[in-house]
Amino acid sequence: MTSQAPLTTSRPAAAPLGRAAATAATVWSVVFGVFHFYWALGGSFGLGDGALVKAGLTGGMLAYDLVVAVLCFVGAWVAHELGKAPAARPLLPRWMFLTMAWTAAVALVARGGFGVVDDVLRSTEVLANGLSGMAVQDVYGEPHPSTYTMWSMRIVDGFFVLGGLAFGTALRGHLRHARKGC
Repeated sequence: MTSQAPLTTSRPAAAPLGRAAATAATVWSVVFGVFHFYWALGGSFGLGDGALVKAGLTGGMLAYDLVVAVLCFVGAWVAHELGKAPAARPLLPRWMFLTMAWTAAVALVARGGFGVVDDVLRSTEVLANGLSGMAVQDVYGEPHPSTYTMWSMRIVDGFFVLGGLAFGTALRGHLRHARKGC
């Protein structure tokens, strides 16, 4: 009987913290992707109950939600791969894969962090129009949004930061593992 080599080779996993962060980033990406599909279909949970949400989805927002959902699922694949040792023959060139991972980490932390700071400055009236230059009316479509709307957006901003930190930690673990020559 002749033994044949396996068609695929298994790659050892990265360090435990990197694997855990990669799993968290994968879950984050899938959850956010599902929410964007849900919002594209007209759902509003997590967006608040303000005038802009009640006005309904525009064509531009539908396209936006669908594109972001697809990007989230690509991000889930990237995050999943970060939890593994670098492949001998990766699906993408290493520079492209790492660019995607860095972009996710930096963009998510920047988007969420800016949103948090903008909201804190506006809410505390340190800057009436926040960093963005937008008054409450401009952001929420009404001058006195409900507590549910305000906290929905704050949670979304925090969720962005959490996703960015998960991607960054997974990327750090992946790069450390690659540097060790595993």
